[in-house]
Amino acid sequence: MKESTVGRIRTIWQTFDMALNIPAIDKQHLWLIAMIVELEEDLENQDPVKMEDNFTRTLTRALDYTIEHFSLEEKILEIVSYPKLGQHRVQHTRFVAVLRRRARERVTGDYKKAALNLLRNLRTWLFQHILSEDRGYMDILTVHYEEIKDWLNLQLGNSMHRDEIEDLYKRVNNPNGKFHQTEFQTIGEDNLKIISELWFRYKLKTGIAIVDMQHLWLLQLLVNTEKLHRQRLKQEIRSEILTVKLKEALSATIDYIKEHFGTEEAIMRKFNFHDTNSHIKQHRDFNALIGDLVLRSKDDDTDAISKLLQDLKEWLISHIAVEDKKLFYFFRSRLGEVNDFVRQLNQQGKIHIWKDAVSIYKLLVEYQETPTLHV
Repeated sequence: MKESTVGRIRTIWQTFDMALNIPAIDKQHLWLIAMIVELEEDLENQDPVKMEDNFTRTLTRALDYTIEHFSLEEKILEIVSYPKLGQHRVQHTRFVAVLRRRARERVTGDYKKAALNLLRNLRTWLFQHILSEDRGYMDILTVHYEEIKDWLNLQLGNSMHRDEIEDLYKRVNNPNGKFHQTEFQTIGEDNLKIISELWFRYKLKTGIAIVDMQHLWLLQLLVNTEKLHRQRLKQEIRSEILTVKLKEALSATIDYIKEHFGTEEAIMRKFNFHDTNSHIKQHRDFNALIGDLVLRSKDDDTDAISKLLQDLKEWLISHIAVEDKKLFYFFRSRLGEVNDFVRQLNQQGKIHIWKDAVSIYKLLVEYQETPTLHV
Protein backbone atom coordinates (compact mmCIF):
# COMPACT_ATOMS: atom_id res chain seq x y z
CA MET A 1 0.00 0.00 0.00
CA LYS A 2 1.34 3.43 -0.98
CA GLU A 3 2.44 5.78 1.77
CA SER A 4 0.06 8.46 0.50
CA THR A 5 -2.82 5.98 0.89
CA VAL A 6 -1.76 5.15 4.45
CA GLY A 7 -1.60 8.88 5.12
CA ARG A 8 -5.20 9.41 3.99
CA ILE A 9 -6.34 6.50 6.16
CA ARG A 10 -4.47 7.91 9.15
CA THR A 11 -5.97 11.37 8.65
CA ILE A 12 -9.52 9.99 8.64
CA TRP A 13 -8.76 7.77 11.64
CA GLN A 14 -7.37 10.61 13.76
CA THR A 15 -9.56 13.49 12.60
CA PHE A 16 -12.80 11.66 13.33
CA ASP A 17 -11.36 10.11 16.52
CA MET A 18 -12.29 6.58 15.49
CA ALA A 19 -10.11 4.61 17.88
CA LEU A 20 -12.01 2.56 20.47
CA ASN A 21 -8.66 1.65 22.10
CA ILE A 22 -9.47 -2.04 21.74
CA PRO A 23 -6.67 -3.06 19.34
CA ALA A 24 -8.32 -6.06 17.68
CA ILE A 25 -11.48 -4.05 16.92
CA ASP A 26 -9.50 -0.97 15.87
CA LYS A 27 -7.41 -3.04 13.46
CA GLN A 28 -10.52 -4.33 11.70
CA HIS A 29 -12.08 -0.87 11.55
CA LEU A 30 -8.88 0.44 9.95
CA TRP A 31 -9.16 -2.37 7.43
CA LEU A 32 -12.58 -1.03 6.39
CA ILE A 33 -11.26 2.54 6.10
CA ALA A 34 -8.47 1.20 3.86
CA MET A 35 -11.07 -0.33 1.52
CA ILE A 36 -12.92 2.98 1.36
CA VAL A 37 -9.78 5.04 0.65
CA GLU A 38 -8.51 2.62 -2.00
CA LEU A 39 -11.90 2.66 -3.74
CA GLU A 40 -11.88 6.47 -3.61
CA GLU A 41 -8.46 6.49 -5.24
CA ASP A 42 -9.64 4.07 -7.92
CA LEU A 43 -12.53 6.43 -8.72
CA GLU A 44 -10.21 9.45 -8.77
CA ASN A 45 -7.92 7.69 -11.28
CA GLN A 46 -10.95 7.06 -13.53
CA ASP A 47 -9.44 4.14 -15.42
CA PRO A 48 -12.49 2.38 -16.98
CA VAL A 49 -10.42 -0.67 -17.88
CA LYS A 50 -9.47 -1.30 -14.24
CA MET A 51 -12.79 -0.25 -12.70
CA GLU A 52 -14.44 -3.67 -13.03
CA ASP A 53 -11.55 -5.41 -11.26
CA ASN A 54 -11.35 -2.68 -8.60
CA PHE A 55 -15.09 -2.85 -7.89
CA THR A 56 -15.07 -6.64 -7.67
CA ARG A 57 -11.98 -6.65 -5.44
CA THR A 58 -13.45 -4.11 -3.00
CA LEU A 59 -16.82 -5.87 -2.82
CA THR A 60 -15.14 -9.22 -2.16
CA ARG A 61 -12.96 -7.72 0.57
CA ALA A 62 -15.97 -5.94 2.10
CA LEU A 63 -17.83 -9.25 2.33
CA ASP A 64 -14.74 -10.85 3.91
CA TYR A 65 -14.67 -7.97 6.38
CA THR A 66 -18.30 -8.49 7.42
CA ILE A 67 -17.76 -12.22 7.94
CA GLU A 68 -14.65 -11.80 10.07
CA HIS A 69 -15.44 -8.59 11.93
CA PHE A 70 -19.12 -9.18 12.66
CA SER A 71 -18.42 -12.71 13.88
CA LEU A 72 -15.68 -11.51 16.22
CA GLU A 73 -17.66 -8.51 17.45
CA GLU A 74 -20.88 -10.43 18.13
CA LYS A 75 -19.05 -13.23 19.93
CA ILE A 76 -17.17 -10.86 22.21
CA LEU A 77 -20.33 -8.85 22.97
CA GLU A 78 -22.05 -12.11 23.85
CA ILE A 79 -19.19 -13.04 26.22
CA VAL A 80 -19.47 -9.71 28.09
CA SER A 81 -23.32 -9.81 28.07
CA TYR A 82 -23.72 -6.56 26.14
CA PRO A 83 -27.38 -5.54 26.59
CA LYS A 84 -27.80 -4.19 23.05
CA LEU A 85 -26.33 -7.23 21.29
CA GLY A 86 -29.64 -8.07 19.59
CA GLN A 87 -29.93 -4.60 18.07
CA HIS A 88 -26.28 -4.76 17.00
CA ARG A 89 -26.84 -8.11 15.26
CA VAL A 90 -29.82 -6.72 13.34
CA GLN A 91 -27.71 -3.85 12.00
CA HIS A 92 -24.97 -6.28 10.97
CA THR A 93 -27.49 -8.47 9.16
CA ARG A 94 -28.91 -5.50 7.28
CA PHE A 95 -25.46 -4.34 6.16
CA VAL A 96 -24.54 -7.82 4.93
CA ALA A 97 -27.82 -7.87 2.98
CA VAL A 98 -26.90 -4.54 1.35
CA LEU A 99 -23.51 -5.87 0.24
CA ARG A 100 -25.02 -9.11 -1.05
CA ARG A 101 -27.56 -7.12 -3.02
CA ARG A 102 -24.67 -5.20 -4.57
CA ALA A 103 -23.05 -8.53 -5.50
CA ARG A 104 -26.25 -9.74 -7.22
CA GLU A 105 -26.93 -6.57 -9.18
CA ARG A 106 -26.38 -6.51 -12.90
CA VAL A 107 -23.78 -3.81 -13.41
CA THR A 108 -24.28 -3.74 -17.22
CA GLY A 109 -20.86 -2.24 -17.78
CA ASP A 110 -21.26 0.87 -15.64
CA TYR A 111 -18.74 -0.07 -12.99
CA LYS A 112 -18.14 3.54 -12.01
CA LYS A 113 -21.76 3.86 -10.91
CA ALA A 114 -21.54 0.51 -9.12
CA ALA A 115 -18.36 1.60 -7.35
CA LEU A 116 -19.90 4.93 -6.30
CA ASN A 117 -22.89 3.16 -4.78
CA LEU A 118 -20.66 0.69 -2.96
CA LEU A 119 -18.62 3.62 -1.66
CA ARG A 120 -21.85 5.23 -0.43
CA ASN A 121 -22.74 2.06 1.48
CA LEU A 122 -19.29 1.73 3.07
CA ARG A 123 -19.07 5.39 4.09
CA THR A 124 -22.57 5.32 5.56
CA TRP A 125 -21.64 2.28 7.64
CA LEU A 126 -18.41 3.92 8.77
CA PHE A 127 -20.06 7.10 10.04
CA GLN A 128 -23.47 5.85 11.17
CA HIS A 129 -22.49 2.54 12.76
CA ILE A 130 -18.83 2.58 13.74
CA LEU A 131 -18.74 6.19 14.91
CA SER A 132 -22.05 5.84 16.73
CA GLU A 133 -23.22 2.34 17.61
CA ASP A 134 -19.80 0.78 18.24
CA ARG A 135 -18.95 3.47 20.79
CA GLY A 136 -21.83 2.14 22.86
CA TYR A 137 -19.89 -0.95 23.87
CA MET A 138 -16.56 0.77 24.62
CA ASP A 139 -17.08 0.95 28.38
CA ILE A 140 -18.14 -2.65 28.90
CA LEU A 141 -15.30 -4.02 26.74
CA THR A 142 -12.78 -1.80 28.52
CA VAL A 143 -13.89 -3.21 31.88
CA HIS A 144 -13.49 -6.81 30.64
CA TYR A 145 -10.53 -6.22 28.34
CA GLU A 146 -7.91 -8.11 30.36
CA GLU A 147 -10.21 -11.16 30.39
CA ILE A 148 -10.85 -11.15 26.63
CA LYS A 149 -7.72 -9.70 25.01
CA ASP A 150 -5.97 -13.07 24.47
CA TRP A 151 -9.07 -14.52 22.85
CA LEU A 152 -9.43 -11.40 20.63
CA ASN A 153 -5.81 -11.58 19.50
CA LEU A 154 -6.13 -15.30 18.77
CA GLN A 155 -9.18 -14.73 16.57
CA LEU A 156 -7.50 -11.92 14.67
CA GLY A 157 -4.41 -14.07 14.26
CA ASN A 158 -6.51 -16.68 12.41
CA SER A 159 -7.63 -14.15 9.78
CA MET A 160 -6.56 -14.79 6.18
CA HIS A 161 -5.93 -11.02 6.02
CA ARG A 162 -3.90 -10.95 9.25
CA ASP A 163 -0.60 -9.71 7.78
CA GLU A 164 -2.29 -6.94 5.79
CA ILE A 165 -4.30 -5.76 8.80
CA GLU A 166 -1.33 -5.84 11.19
CA ASP A 167 0.91 -3.97 8.75
CA LEU A 168 -1.71 -1.28 8.22
CA TYR A 169 -2.25 -0.83 11.97
CA LYS A 170 1.49 -0.43 12.57
CA ARG A 171 1.90 2.08 9.76
CA VAL A 172 -1.08 4.20 10.75
CA ASN A 173 0.11 4.31 14.37
CA ASN A 174 3.79 4.62 13.50
CA PRO A 175 5.29 6.95 16.17
CA ASN A 176 8.18 8.08 13.95
CA GLY A 177 5.87 9.77 11.48
CA LYS A 178 7.45 8.08 8.50
CA PHE A 179 4.13 7.43 6.87
CA HIS A 180 2.36 10.65 7.80
CA GLN A 181 0.12 12.29 5.25
CA THR A 182 1.73 15.29 3.55
CA GLU A 183 -1.59 16.90 2.53
CA PHE A 184 -2.17 18.40 5.99
CA GLN A 185 1.43 18.89 7.09
CA THR A 186 1.24 22.69 6.93
CA ILE A 187 -1.91 22.65 9.09
CA GLY A 188 -0.78 19.99 11.55
CA GLU A 189 -2.69 16.92 12.64
CA ASP A 190 -3.28 18.26 16.17
CA ASN A 191 -4.75 21.48 14.77
CA LEU A 192 -6.88 19.52 12.31
CA LYS A 193 -8.36 17.49 15.14
CA ILE A 194 -9.24 20.63 17.13
CA ILE A 195 -10.90 22.14 14.04
CA SER A 196 -12.87 18.93 13.58
CA GLU A 197 -14.02 18.92 17.21
CA LEU A 198 -15.23 22.53 17.00
CA TRP A 199 -16.93 21.94 13.64
CA PHE A 200 -18.94 18.93 14.77
CA ARG A 201 -19.52 19.91 18.40
CA TYR A 202 -21.19 23.20 17.45
CA LYS A 203 -22.73 21.86 14.18
CA LEU A 204 -21.27 24.69 12.11
CA LYS A 205 -22.06 23.38 8.62
CA THR A 206 -24.31 25.82 6.71
CA GLY A 207 -24.60 23.87 3.45
CA ILE A 208 -23.18 26.71 1.31
CA ALA A 209 -19.82 25.48 0.03
CA ILE A 210 -17.83 28.74 -0.04
CA VAL A 211 -19.22 29.87 3.32
CA ASP A 212 -18.34 26.54 4.95
CA MET A 213 -14.91 26.54 3.35
CA GLN A 214 -14.16 30.04 4.63
CA HIS A 215 -15.50 29.21 8.08
CA LEU A 216 -13.20 26.19 8.28
CA TRP A 217 -10.25 28.28 7.17
CA LEU A 218 -11.08 30.88 9.81
CA LEU A 219 -11.14 28.13 12.44
CA GLN A 220 -7.75 26.96 11.18
CA LEU A 221 -6.33 30.48 11.47
CA LEU A 222 -7.76 30.89 14.97
CA VAL A 223 -6.54 27.49 16.17
CA ASN A 224 -3.05 28.17 14.83
CA THR A 225 -2.96 31.65 16.39
CA GLU A 226 -4.12 30.30 19.76
CA LYS A 227 -1.40 27.66 19.60
CA LEU A 228 1.28 30.31 18.98
CA HIS A 229 -0.11 32.43 21.83
CA ARG A 230 0.03 29.48 24.26
CA GLN A 231 3.57 28.68 23.19
CA ARG A 232 4.58 32.27 23.83
CA LEU A 233 2.98 32.31 27.27
CA LYS A 234 4.83 29.10 28.12
CA GLN A 235 8.01 30.42 26.49
CA GLU A 236 8.35 27.27 24.39
CA ILE A 237 9.93 29.29 21.56
CA ARG A 238 12.24 32.29 21.68
CA SER A 239 10.06 35.28 22.53
CA GLU A 240 11.21 37.60 19.72
CA ILE A 241 10.66 34.92 17.06
CA LEU A 242 7.28 33.96 18.42
CA THR A 243 6.14 37.57 18.79
CA VAL A 244 6.63 38.10 15.06
CA LYS A 245 4.85 34.85 14.19
CA LEU A 246 1.98 35.64 16.53
CA LYS A 247 1.46 39.13 15.12
CA GLU A 248 1.55 37.75 11.58
CA ALA A 249 -1.01 35.07 12.49
CA LEU A 250 -3.30 37.64 14.16
CA SER A 251 -3.05 39.92 11.15
CA ALA A 252 -3.83 37.06 8.75
CA THR A 253 -6.86 36.07 10.84
CA ILE A 254 -8.28 39.61 10.96
CA ASP A 255 -7.67 40.12 7.23
CA TYR A 256 -9.40 36.87 6.37
CA ILE A 257 -12.40 37.74 8.55
CA LYS A 258 -12.78 40.91 6.47
CA GLU A 259 -12.56 38.89 3.24
CA HIS A 260 -15.09 36.41 4.56
CA PHE A 261 -17.52 39.18 5.53
CA GLY A 262 -17.06 40.66 2.05
CA THR A 263 -17.86 37.32 0.42
CA GLU A 264 -21.03 36.80 2.45
CA GLU A 265 -22.17 40.36 1.82
CA ALA A 266 -21.55 40.11 -1.93
CA ILE A 267 -23.65 36.92 -2.10
CA MET A 268 -26.44 38.44 0.01
CA ARG A 269 -26.63 41.56 -2.20
CA LYS A 270 -26.42 39.60 -5.45
CA PHE A 271 -29.35 37.34 -4.52
CA ASN A 272 -31.36 39.87 -2.48
CA PHE A 273 -31.20 38.14 0.88
CA HIS A 274 -34.14 39.44 2.90
CA ASP A 275 -32.09 40.20 6.05
CA THR A 276 -28.99 41.67 4.39
CA ASN A 277 -28.86 44.94 6.33
CA SER A 278 -29.19 43.26 9.73
CA HIS A 279 -26.51 40.70 8.85
CA ILE A 280 -24.11 43.38 7.63
CA LYS A 281 -24.73 45.41 10.81
CA GLN A 282 -23.61 42.41 12.87
CA HIS A 283 -20.41 42.27 10.80
CA ARG A 284 -19.79 45.99 11.37
CA ASP A 285 -20.49 45.73 15.11
CA PHE A 286 -18.00 42.89 15.38
CA ASN A 287 -15.33 44.85 13.50
CA ALA A 288 -15.80 47.71 15.96
CA LEU A 289 -15.67 45.32 18.92
CA ILE A 290 -12.26 43.94 18.01
CA GLY A 291 -10.77 47.22 16.78
CA ASP A 292 -9.55 48.35 20.20
CA LEU A 293 -8.25 44.89 21.09
CA VAL A 294 -6.29 44.70 17.83
CA LEU A 295 -4.60 48.02 18.62
CA ARG A 296 -3.71 46.83 22.13
CA SER A 297 -2.39 43.52 20.82
CA LYS A 298 0.06 45.46 18.64
CA ASP A 299 1.54 46.83 21.87
CA ASP A 300 2.30 43.25 22.92
CA ASP A 301 -0.46 43.19 25.56
CA THR A 302 -0.81 39.46 26.29
CA ASP A 303 -4.09 39.90 28.15
CA ALA A 304 -5.54 41.81 25.21
CA ILE A 305 -4.40 39.09 22.82
CA SER A 306 -6.00 36.39 25.00
CA LYS A 307 -9.28 38.32 25.09
CA LEU A 308 -9.14 39.01 21.36
CA LEU A 309 -8.71 35.34 20.52
CA GLN A 310 -11.47 34.30 22.91
CA ASP A 311 -13.87 36.93 21.52
CA LEU A 312 -13.02 35.97 17.95
CA LYS A 313 -13.76 32.30 18.56
CA GLU A 314 -16.91 32.82 20.61
CA TRP A 315 -18.38 35.33 18.17
CA LEU A 316 -17.50 33.26 15.13
CA ILE A 317 -19.05 30.08 16.54
CA SER A 318 -22.23 31.77 17.76
CA HIS A 319 -22.64 33.79 14.56
CA ILE A 320 -22.19 30.73 12.32
CA ALA A 321 -24.42 28.50 14.44
CA VAL A 322 -27.33 30.96 14.36
CA GLU A 323 -27.10 33.75 11.79
CA ASP A 324 -25.15 32.13 8.95
CA LYS A 325 -27.40 29.07 8.91
CA LYS A 326 -30.25 31.39 7.92
CA LEU A 327 -28.40 31.93 4.64
CA PHE A 328 -28.76 28.28 3.69
CA TYR A 329 -32.53 28.26 4.15
CA PHE A 330 -32.80 31.28 1.88
CA PHE A 331 -30.33 30.06 -0.78
CA ARG A 332 -30.95 26.28 -0.73
CA SER A 333 -32.94 26.32 -3.99
CA ARG A 334 -30.28 28.45 -5.69
CA LEU A 335 -27.03 26.84 -4.55
CA GLY A 336 -25.97 26.22 -8.16
CA GLU A 337 -26.29 29.93 -8.95
CA VAL A 338 -24.43 30.85 -5.77
CA ASN A 339 -21.57 28.51 -6.72
CA ASP A 340 -21.39 30.06 -10.21
CA PHE A 341 -21.23 33.54 -8.67
CA VAL A 342 -18.46 32.43 -6.30
CA ARG A 343 -16.45 31.09 -9.24
CA GLN A 344 -16.75 34.53 -10.87
CA LEU A 345 -15.51 36.23 -7.69
CA ASN A 346 -12.57 33.84 -7.55
CA GLN A 347 -11.68 34.44 -11.22
CA GLN A 348 -11.82 38.19 -10.61
CA GLY A 349 -9.43 37.82 -7.67
CA LYS A 350 -11.99 39.14 -5.18
CA ILE A 351 -11.75 36.05 -2.99
CA HIS A 352 -9.01 33.53 -2.29
CA ILE A 353 -9.60 29.80 -2.16
CA TRP A 354 -6.52 28.21 -0.64
CA LYS A 355 -5.56 24.63 -1.47
CA ASP A 356 -5.37 23.71 2.23
CA ALA A 357 -8.83 25.21 2.79
CA VAL A 358 -10.22 22.98 0.05
CA SER A 359 -8.53 19.95 1.63
CA ILE A 360 -10.07 20.65 5.05
CA TYR A 361 -13.48 21.19 3.45
CA LYS A 362 -13.29 17.93 1.51
CA LEU A 363 -12.35 16.01 4.64
CA LEU A 364 -14.77 17.51 7.17
CA VAL A 365 -17.74 18.36 4.94
CA GLU A 366 -17.69 16.40 1.70
CA TYR A 367 -16.32 13.20 3.18
CA GLN A 368 -19.44 12.44 5.18
CA GLU A 369 -21.74 13.30 2.29
CA THR A 370 -22.78 10.39 0.11
CA PRO A 371 -21.60 10.16 -3.52
CA THR A 372 -23.96 11.71 -6.05
CA LEU A 373 -24.95 8.63 -8.03
CA HIS A 374 -27.67 6.42 -6.53
CA VAL A 375 -29.46 3.22 -7.49
